[in-house]
Amino acid sequence: MSSIGITLFNFILTFYLTGTCDINRKDARGPVFRMEPPSRVEFSNNSGSELRCSADGYPQPRLTWLTREGTPARDVPGLRYTRSDGTLVFSPFPRSEYRQDIHDAVYQCSASNPAGTILSREVHVRG
Repeated sequence: MSSIGITLFNFILTFYLTGTCDINRKDARGPVFRMEPPSRVEFSNNSGSELRCSADGYPQPRLTWLTREGTPARDVPGLRYTRSDGTLVFSPFPRSEYRQDIHDAVYQCSASNPAGTILSREVHVRG
């Protein structure tokens, strides 16, 4: 990729993450957790559960749930999804749809903005 292509990519990425072209503002603040999830969550397949996470910073941090492997926890229809407020939701599910990689797993909340990235404690989930 040419240096012009790299520069253009960085500009677009910066604009996408911040909504502005100026990431070097002196008032930029790295993320700080306002609400961090607990270290353990147990739930039944009949009830489901939610993991809440929120963070402050400038620009507003983007929240992402990560698996133990450090990859984003993708939505799995009927089993797991992330709400727009950053809450990771485990839907009630029939026993036949139990998945160890979803219902007996470790997650972390990541809060990120151009000023930095922070990770929550690990959350051990058992459903």
